[in-house]
Amino acid sequence: QAEDGIRDVERSRGLGDVYKRQGYKLSDDAKSLTIYLRKGLKWSDGYPFTADDFLFMFEDLHENDKISTWGPPPAVKRVKKIDDYTVRLEADEPSPVMLLEMAQWFGSDWRSFQPKHYLKKWHIKYNPKANELAKKEGFDNWWSALHYHFWWSPVTDINKPTLQPWVFKKFTTTTKVFERNPYYWKVDTAGNQLPYVDRIICNIVDPEVYQVKILQGEADIAWMQTSLENYPLYEENKDKGGYRVVLLPGFHGAEVAFGINQNEPNPALRKIYQDVRFRQALSLAINREEINETVYFGLAVPRQATVLPTVSYYKKEWGEAYAQYDPDEANRLLDEIGLTERDKDGFRIGPDGKTMLLLVEFGESVGSKSSLAVLELVKEYWENIGLKVMLKSEGSALFSQRKNSSDHGIIVAPLYFCTEVFEYTEPYWTTVRMCDVSWCYDWSVWLNAEYDIRTGKKTLEDFGGKLPGEEPPQEIKELREWEIQARKYKLGSKEYNELVQKIHDWHAKNLVVIGTVGMAPHPLIVNKNLGNVPKAFAPFMGWLGDLNYYAEQLFFKQ
Repeated sequence: QAEDGIRDVERSRGLGDVYKRQGYKLSDDAKSLTIYLRKGLKWSDGYPFTADDFLFMFEDLHENDKISTWGPPPAVKRVKKIDDYTVRLEADEPSPVMLLEMAQWFGSDWRSFQPKHYLKKWHIKYNPKANELAKKEGFDNWWSALHYHFWWSPVTDINKPTLQPWVFKKFTTTTKVFERNPYYWKVDTAGNQLPYVDRIICNIVDPEVYQVKILQGEADIAWMQTSLENYPLYEENKDKGGYRVVLLPGFHGAEVAFGINQNEPNPALRKIYQDVRFRQALSLAINREEINETVYFGLAVPRQATVLPTVSYYKKEWGEAYAQYDPDEANRLLDEIGLTERDKDGFRIGPDGKTMLLLVEFGESVGSKSSLAVLELVKEYWENIGLKVMLKSEGSALFSQRKNSSDHGIIVAPLYFCTEVFEYTEPYWTTVRMCDVSWCYDWSVWLNAEYDIRTGKKTLEDFGGKLPGEEPPQEIKELREWEIQARKYKLGSKEYNELVQKIHDWHAKNLVVIGTVGMAPHPLIVNKNLGNVPKAFAPFMGWLGDLNYYAEQLFFKQ
């Protein structure tokens, strides 16, 4: 690739004009990213894909208070149309991260563009009778109708045009049917238009039936609901079922991680949770080797919760930080803190004179057999050092409500986004973007508000004259500042590496998030005649669904 990222491609066959103009250029000051669209590229209904589709997303959807969206790519503040096939994304400060954001889901129809020609009839700006149309369709107003037609599409409106390899043809409670997009823009190296597969039928079944169909060879490809706990069954039945099992290398920094709430509302518990020796004791009490052998067939990696070893700036000590099994040292640390008194059942008594109870909360999505087995083992480990533990499973709505406040116990979730690219574009470790492992909610609210005021997005009056949340200690402010500054530098630069290493050094020392094992492989089940089957997740992938990006190249061997 050229230094500025511009690539001009001429092809003598295939889709012709589609390839005559494409590329991108990040400005020297990294405050703008110019994108040159493929001239001739079309939506699945044959309508041209142009800069207007970007403007519609940003100006008519993101910037309209009535319409709920996922928001624009984080670094992008404005989008400008240069001509029909050129758009410029603009930031207020150096943001080289824009480039890799556009290579991920930020740059898709989730957040960057929508088919204006199809959706504008539901927008009052383009159709004065949009409210009347909405009411005919059973909606209260135009923005509700518009939201239905673009949101989570094509699950709601299967007729909405797409740029994807296949288009929806049928969607019922039991079946999804897709057919190839006749205007799909990719070709292979021989000039053949992708995708190779003409039709996809997805059967919607309950989890138990799903596994049975796999074992009986009724699925050509399956992975979203496969699990390592069923790996022996998959292997045992593969010859009879006519499939093969591909173990995809895992990309989770931790399969099960524990966020230790630094803003715990109970003053007695907060004092303990904020003592690093307590967190060290929790980590040292976990037998990660046993977890790996018992739950993951020895295929995962015992480690602390951190980024993957494949990250270029990785330090070995991050994965080893207090990850050794040493219950004697754990007990010593708890005694040193002052938790020496025990109740009649042998559990330690806290500074308030009551038996300490660690409430461990997790959502239904964490409730796989493997995850539950890990939680039961960790409960046993922690109770062996005198800490009473209560495991509490919660529905997704309640769990989301709990972790998005400071009123919760120890939060459990997998540690996603630990590859180098994702750590750059969606850093999981930030104090303000805690995702599922919530460890300092009140501090994050304060930091977010302070940053918005500092950058001119809001004023103190917008918050009622007082910053919300709770002012964090100076070291947390510094952690946040490292995060902000890191995104101003290019991935791999000396300045970026130094900043993110400071961040991970801090986490390895402070253990506000504690890991168990990570990098557990994930089973991909494929028909033995299916070709071009992936062997690993690509660097830009962050969750299981991203494996769909390989599907356009799958084919059946003759």
